[in-house]
Amino acid sequence: MEEANETISHLSSFESTTAGNATEPSSTSSSAAWALRSSVDLDIAVRITLYALIFVLSVVGNVLVIVTLVQNKRMRTVTNVFLLNLSVSDLLLSLLCMPFTLVGGILQRWIFGSFTCVLLPYLQAVSVAVSAFTLVAISLERYFAICHPLTSRRWQTLSHAYKTITVIWIAAGTVAVPIAVTTKLTPIMHGRFKCREQWPTRSAERVYTLMIDVVMFLLPCLLMMAAYSLISHTLWQGIKIEEQDMKAEQESRNAACGLGRKAEESVSLRCNGSMKPRPAHRQLMRKSTANTEKNLKAKKRVIRMLFVVVLEFFLCWGPLYTTYTWALFDPKRVFNLIGPLGYNLVLLVAYASSCTNPITYCFMNKKYRQAFISACSCRMRTFGVVDNRSIDSSTSISLMRHSTKVTV
Repeated sequence: MEEANETISHLSSFESTTAGNATEPSSTSSSAAWALRSSVDLDIAVRITLYALIFVLSVVGNVLVIVTLVQNKRMRTVTNVFLLNLSVSDLLLSLLCMPFTLVGGILQRWIFGSFTCVLLPYLQAVSVAVSAFTLVAISLERYFAICHPLTSRRWQTLSHAYKTITVIWIAAGTVAVPIAVTTKLTPIMHGRFKCREQWPTRSAERVYTLMIDVVMFLLPCLLMMAAYSLISHTLWQGIKIEEQDMKAEQESRNAACGLGRKAEESVSLRCNGSMKPRPAHRQLMRKSTANTEKNLKAKKRVIRMLFVVVLEFFLCWGPLYTTYTWALFDPKRVFNLIGPLGYNLVLLVAYASSCTNPITYCFMNKKYRQAFISACSCRMRTFGVVDNRSIDSSTSISLMRHSTKVTV
């Protein structure tokens, strides 16, 4: 990715060059120079604000997910273990990528030493790969659980999930090894240094970049699309069957109770007599209908969420992979069309995935929200924030019921 990094460096250094020229306005163009300096300062301020916003949302959201899933033992299902791993990788992505990228982009130099120059890019690549591989694991786990529930029960265990997560981290670490090998602290102009990948040949760099595109973006995207399409098809078939059952049940009830005019005239005596449904039976039918409608709404909500997941992954990471690959083969056109502002927006969109994943997978889930409230209330009682001696017994019983409310 050396040529791509070179182009990105040119995109970023454009701002620092214009800022440096603007600091020494001539007598003939002082107003234009200061206007340029003001625009650069505004761009830096906006960039810091957006980075800080995404960083805070990502750290807070993923920490809440980790705390909730670690504290609530009843939520340690196979899916939630993968979600925990996803939150860990997204948290690492936020802590290892955003601050250093922002500081390096503003200062236009690497100030963190030669060791971190090799370590941080490697860990950044690992965290991105772990996030992508975990999303694929979640989609495949959901596919087998929904489309093949009987056969998958035998091997879908917590032990199997832990083994899969181990394989994910090993695979991510292996894929990112060339980045650690080729990244060097390279001197540039005026005694400054930059972290750049120095590949032996341009062909090797292009082959590795294309391999990264396939392994960490195209293949995960295709696998998630296939898995979630099959899941949606299975759920939609179930929705049709349940809707037909509801319609048939409604028609049978109408015929039995004489809700139609003809039925009412023909069986009025029977409904007033022994054939009239008992109150308990009517209540049971209403409860069954309500449960069926609830299941239908839940399945439709799951289908919508699955498409949101795939669209979110594609929109967040697609622009970044496209920009890097394009810059590797046609750097001048990327420089002319995108510019520094466009590249920073592409990076921010990619980093935004680390704060959207907790919202999509966890906070939109009712059971997770209940578990989070329960974990917070337990924490408050543990640290003495809620003092049972200062509240009456009814309030204490209410808190106890609230803390044990969650079921998985």
